[in-house]
Amino acid sequence: MQNNSKSVKIRKKIKKVKIGELEFDVILADNFIKRAIGLMMRDIGDRAMLFLYKKRKVSIHTFFMRYPIDVIFIDENRVVETTTLPPWRTYSCKRYSTAMLEFKSRDVDLEALIGEEVKFIF
Repeated sequence: MQNNSKSVKIRKKIKKVKIGELEFDVILADNFIKRAIGLMMRDIGDRAMLFLYKKRKVSIHTFFMRYPIDVIFIDENRVVETTTLPPWRTYSCKRYSTAMLEFKSRDVDLEALIGEEVKFIF
């Protein structure tokens, strides 16, 4: 994803994300505060939180989380890495990515998603 004003406007319009059979309504973490707070101390139900950023290796934590989460790291519209984290853990992504999707942990084979195309629905 490019970092110009047109792509920023498009990013703000993302409503859903689809990966294989998974489809989520998303809450977009599109500013510093939303990215810093993430899912801490809140319940977003069946939705997911989508983080967009410049290409890099990301480190995350689940401090103050009430439940385990599944995390999908995305680069060039493909899943590049996945993990499940219980509360009070940290994780450093080993691959470069430009987006991350976080949601309440569910019975999904995350490893099978690696390489799958990610569709952003506006």
